[in-house]
Amino acid sequence: MTRQHPPYETASPPRWRRLKLGIGVAAACLLGTTLLPSCSLGYVLSSGYYQAELLASRRPIDKVLAEGGLGVGQEQRLRMIPEIKAYGKGLGLSATQNYDTIAEGWDRTIWNLSACAPLSFEPATWWFPVVGRVPYLGYFKEEDARRRETELLGEGYDVHLRTAGAYSTLGWFRDPVLPGMLRWTEADLSETVFHELAHATLWVPGSVMFNESFANYVGETAVERYLVDRYGPGNDALATLQRTNRDGARFEALLHQLYKDLDTVYRDTTIADVEKAARKTALYASLESRVLTAGFEDPVPYVNSIRRSGWNNARLMQFQVYNTNQAAFDAVLARNGGDLKKFIDDIGTITRGARDPFAALETAASATAIGADVQNP
Repeated sequence: MTRQHPPYETASPPRWRRLKLGIGVAAACLLGTTLLPSCSLGYVLSSGYYQAELLASRRPIDKVLAEGGLGVGQEQRLRMIPEIKAYGKGLGLSATQNYDTIAEGWDRTIWNLSACAPLSFEPATWWFPVVGRVPYLGYFKEEDARRRETELLGEGYDVHLRTAGAYSTLGWFRDPVLPGMLRWTEADLSETVFHELAHATLWVPGSVMFNESFANYVGETAVERYLVDRYGPGNDALATLQRTNRDGARFEALLHQLYKDLDTVYRDTTIADVEKAARKTALYASLESRVLTAGFEDPVPYVNSIRRSGWNNARLMQFQVYNTNQAAFDAVLARNGGDLKKFIDDIGTITRGARDPFAALETAASATAIGADVQNP
């Protein structure tokens, strides 16, 4: 899910940490015909102001490059973006006008806030016109995010507040490259662009979790192909990415298991809430030891990350949003011979009109597995 250590705590965004809907929902509220109660007027006005400020700072990438003035590394990264977009188009991803500009001189930090019930994985959600119900909010000012964090804590929620490196209004506006993105590795930068192109290519209404998991899968698949085609098999960038991904996959497996262990406790009606809270504490405390015994190639960054900022239901729930049913996506890609364009088209067909896109995906994956068994008895 990400390309740099330490995991989940870097300027480069892990797969599930990229902020897309959090700010985009403010645009939806502003453009909606009715301001509903879920769209706090203060939130909408504040987000709208800073969003307008961001969009006003956009300048075409080609003009910024022609004028010079960027550092060598920044210029190199900025030149890559049109190439990455062109490569994505060749894989079947929709060409958009996102990332054709850069928010020159814009130096604000974007904050992402999520909340979850303390003894269940029931997230706090907010409803906005067009995009529907989302499990997080985006802020342009830390004090605003901290204020809402305090309110949610006072209401008894587990809360997770973090910074976000990427930004999208989901098609409302032509989103710019943020200056901080030019400090990322090429793998992180290209995966983010592919992720956003995936959203532009396929969006299933009403399912944030499915859309983020799908875009993550596409981004991860595309970035490896991009590095191979750009630098050849076995290049250093690809080797670093794959090494990071191996430990990332181990950590994801641990988090999925932790989620299952906690969910089992939360759903057990024979356990009193006091005992559930005690078991919850013990299970979260076990994460470090799980990492140390899981055979990581380099466990230190993960351990340091856990020690710096602990996990709670809000943080684990957000991880789930970005990392669900990857094995089913694997099965659908395999049945399309590894062709990413056919895979995307197939996912569109599978989910079209489905009330539950994950259920539809699992059905398709199961049918694929059964077909493979028939062909290879």
